[in-house]
Order: sequence, then structure tokens, then C-alpha cells
Amino acid sequence: MGSYIPNPNALVLSVQGGYDAPAAANVVLDVPSPDAAQTFVSGTVSLNGEPADKEIVVVSYRVQQRQGQLPERTIIASGQSETDGSFDIDLNGFAEPVLVLAMDDYGDTWQANTRYIVGDVIRPTTGKFEGFVYECLAEGISGSSEPEWWVDNDSTNTGLVGTAVFKAKPFYQAIVHGPLLPAIRNNTVDG
Repeated sequence: MGSYIPNPNALVLSVQGGYDAPAAANVVLDVPSPDAAQTFVSGTVSLNGEPADKEIVVVSYRVQQRQGQLPERTIIASGQSETDGSFDIDLNGFAEPVLVLAMDDYGDTWQANTRYIVGDVIRPTTGKFEGFVYECLAEGISGSSEPEWWVDNDSTNTGLVGTAVFKAKPFYQAIVHGPLLPAIRNNTVDG
């Protein structure tokens, strides 16, 4: 068996925004209602030059202090990129620097005699992971022993895990962009 070597260049995350504050014309100083100004991050996720559907998580760049808890980075918002790779995530007014992460579903470790349903993602047990996770395409029950895992060869390569049908999918490490300041847009309020 070969070893899995992650390719940090395989996932390209480009995020609209920058390291400078938004232009003064985009900052609203006299806000008629709390909903009139919105902070957000938006961008496009691509994988090997193609649009990618990934989970997007926005985390505070600076450590946050919450009452009664240890200082920590805080998840500000999360979402999913569209099939064209685009995302636009509302940060609910959070205007401090953030980190934007794009990541794959690592799934749960394979379990014996377990019912899997369409959309479940699993991975081999420790020592058998070679860079692929497996997405359930047809419901079934896993067998009593771990299957011989297969790899995706850019086809519709599927296999059985007990009576469930799974498809192999490459797993890419999370990619992070930042720190960047959220952009601000004015949501006009008719009144």
C-alpha cells in the first residue's frame, strides 16, 4: 500500500476581500436600522481549476474572550459553496479580521454492522486511510469485517461496504485564507 501525501496546491481558495479596510464609500456611518449594514465574505472555491462544492467556515483571526471561558478563536459563520464554487457568507456585523477555511467532509470511521444511508461519508480505520473517503450512494448495512478499500480513478468507481454502495472521493486538507477584513455592504432600507 502506498502512503497518502496531501497536496496543499490541489485546492485553490480565492476570497473577495483584502487586507485593507473597505473603501470609505462602502462604510455606512449613519445606519437607519440594524439591518442596513452587513459584513460578509464571498469568493470562489476551485479544485484543480474546476469549481468545487466545499464547506466554508469563517473563524475570528484574533483570540476572543468570552465570559467564564478560556480565550479562543471563535467560529463566526459557516456555509457551503455552490456547485459553481461561489459563496457569500453573512457575518452578522462581525467586522474584525477573519480566517476563511474551505474543507471536505472527513466523515466517520467505518463501523461494523452499521446502517449507512445515502449521503453518509465514512473513512477507513486508522492505518488504512490513503487519502480517500467514501460517500454512500445506496443504503445498506456494513459487514462484520472492514472491506478492502479502493481508490477513485476519476471514474464512477463504486464498491460495496457490506450491502451499501459507496463511491470513493479524494479527501483534501482544509485550506485557509486570511487574515482579511470582512467587506461591508449597505442593504438599503426603503422607508
